[in-house]
Amino acid sequence: MADKVIYKIKGHEKFSLREGWLNKGILCVKDNPKVFAGNDGPDILGVGNNMVKSIRYWMQAFDLIEESQKDGAKLSQLGEVICAEDVFFEDIFTLWVLHSNLVKNIEKSTVWYMFFNRCSAEEFSKPEIFNLIKMELFKYIGNNSAPDGSIKDDIDVLLNMYTKGNIKNDDPEDKNVSPFATLGLIKKEEEKYFRTHPDLRKINEWVILYELSCMFEKEENISIDAISVAEKSLGSIYNLSRVTINGYLDRLDSLGYIKVDRTAGLDMVYPVNVKSHIEVIKEYYKQRK
Repeated sequence: MADKVIYKIKGHEKFSLREGWLNKGILCVKDNPKVFAGNDGPDILGVGNNMVKSIRYWMQAFDLIEESQKDGAKLSQLGEVICAEDVFFEDIFTLWVLHSNLVKNIEKSTVWYMFFNRCSAEEFSKPEIFNLIKMELFKYIGNNSAPDGSIKDDIDVLLNMYTKGNIKNDDPEDKNVSPFATLGLIKKEEEKYFRTHPDLRKINEWVILYELSCMFEKEENISIDAISVAEKSLGSIYNLSRVTINGYLDRLDSLGYIKVDRTAGLDMVYPVNVKSHIEVIKEYYKQRK
């Protein structure tokens, strides 16, 4: 019997992630593990019932919480570190890590995974990206694919999440603005959307080291191709060019974290001093102080 394909569509209740939600969620879970289990969530979080469900979903998709029927929710390792080091999500490094977790989470944020990892369109309209994502979902899920309306809702939320607040006419006081628009990965012009290269001043070597540490937890060495253009690669997740990626790899090589071997056309990267992804995050916050 084939393994059951696990996927999630429309877990967000049509709400894009909003400024302050993750901060509120982390503090409330820390204080009350049952915040999502009973009927008190709206009073504790100060939002409507559907927004409580949405906050819970986003915290699951970003890997900020772990849940059990008996104990309720508790902060994951990542959630604990962020609670201690950047609970107000003021450091863009934190947003990059959460973005990475979201778009690599095929089981909890399936449309996000498909958009960043399996749809290569650089310029598109909503109908065009809908057709591409629907096709990829069919390949992944099969005949029991999600309803068109639910896929469209996910696409709307994804595009709003990465563009709203990054558009000329948006109200900077709008509380619906998502912090992920500041990453600069998608821009909107009239009815067209464009993947964009992020401002490299917003991505330092620690972001790249974090991503490599995730890869090295599964592989002893990695080709530059896999790092640059494969699914879950730096090119897919961060819209970075191969030239830019090679520049980051060379800097991490010179800092003693990795060894880049381009001799005889090998183009391989080997870990030298790469700790687990959670240790990389802890080290980043430690050196930042």
